[in-house]
Amino acid sequence: MVNKPKDKWYRLATVKVPLALCASGLVIYAGTLAFVRWQTGRFDGHAFRSLDSREYFDLARNLADHGTFSQSAAQPMKPDTWRTPGYPLFLAAVMKLAGPSPVALIIAQHLLGILNVLLVFRIARAYMSANRAALTALLFLFEPYHLFYTNWLMSETLFTTVILLTWLAWQRCVPRIHIGWSLAVGLLSGALILIRPLAILVPIALAIAPFLRALKTNTPRRKIGSWLTAVAVLVGSFLIVGSWVARNRVVAGHWAISEQGGIVLAYFKATEVILWREGRTRDRYLETSLDPAARDQPHVVWERIDAGLRERIAKQFPHLSESELSTLHWSNLAQGNKTPIDSFEISRALGDWAVAELMKRPLSTFACCAARCLDNLTFPLGLATHPPSQEGGGSRLQWAVVGAVYTLLLLAAIAGLLRSRPRPTRQDRSRFSANHVALFPVLVLGALLLTTTPQVEPRFRVPLIPLMAVVAMLPRRVPDQKGEPNAE
Repeated sequence: MVNKPKDKWYRLATVKVPLALCASGLVIYAGTLAFVRWQTGRFDGHAFRSLDSREYFDLARNLADHGTFSQSAAQPMKPDTWRTPGYPLFLAAVMKLAGPSPVALIIAQHLLGILNVLLVFRIARAYMSANRAALTALLFLFEPYHLFYTNWLMSETLFTTVILLTWLAWQRCVPRIHIGWSLAVGLLSGALILIRPLAILVPIALAIAPFLRALKTNTPRRKIGSWLTAVAVLVGSFLIVGSWVARNRVVAGHWAISEQGGIVLAYFKATEVILWREGRTRDRYLETSLDPAARDQPHVVWERIDAGLRERIAKQFPHLSESELSTLHWSNLAQGNKTPIDSFEISRALGDWAVAELMKRPLSTFACCAARCLDNLTFPLGLATHPPSQEGGGSRLQWAVVGAVYTLLLLAAIAGLLRSRPRPTRQDRSRFSANHVALFPVLVLGALLLTTTPQVEPRFRVPLIPLMAVVAMLPRRVPDQKGEPNAE
């Protein structure tokens, strides 16, 4: 990693710059709290803007008060299998220290946001000068969406923190071979999955790098070490995720991370592709809305899904009455409300239907998913080019301006990736010569985009911003194999 010359410039980089970033973070995050207070009359005025936030809060409160992962308001506490425990555990820890006040939880989340700024600086400092790393951290600090969602009781801030901690561990095991740090990478990536299951591909993606190194190296010792590194990443992830899957097996009788999988695949991902095929993408914000105010609005695709689901479940469970079958409705299922039927069986049925629907026209599915990956990276540019059919906040001009900024960040990240690509010498060609500097952000960004698409949601993009910012700021001279930072 970074060498430590005992001079004033190093002391400046390791002490004064982080302190300045910390002070800047305090000012900016305090400003966002003051803005929310002015706008809503409360510091926690945005805490429960999402339906998910109340579920996270209830889970955390039961964890703190009863040590039980449950959303039940009273005894008996029925074990929850809809959510994963990562974010509720963080909230519960804060509740133990500061009480259950949503204001305390929001302040804790803001402090986590400041930590993220310092982590971005620490990560970037391994690849570039102190000034350049500080600018990278400031780019992340002033990014508006992550500031906005810090005021919600949602998992994006914590998810970003764990991604950055995983990157720090990654810096210590690539390009060198270090089994201990590789195991840490696996454990942290497993924690990512329990914070948000859409990180399911991250440990697999991170195991690719040592796997490729094992294929390219001709040295038996390095080949074995590379294989062990890949295995350590996967084993660490499995230890974390496997323990939760085993818990669900005990409490619900199913080997699964949660009961969400098939439900999300059908109601959100397959629905997006169907709207794409039917030329109705402008209706997506209504068709996939769980807002109670929009419940009586037509959800044409979801109603079709429900009809097919009821028909399939009626054949599978012929003893069910009409009233029981009528509970199979998107207003219950898409938000995790329980029905008389096993939720995992419902999720499996919806997952099977969604996969069959997506595979009917694979090229159309691929085109939709590819376009939505780009939409997520440049959001809200897509709103300016294809505005939604219903009225919403903002104008096409505002969407275009903000979207243009994120498009510039994407282009800068692509330029940084190309600029920092190493040119291996003849001796290096027999060794692992991938751009290890950009390998982590590229692999993680790709893994998260694959599991997010074809949904378009700005909060899904929040943890991608620091990855793109660091790559965008990479200097022309990349660090050598010892990881010396650029003096640029």
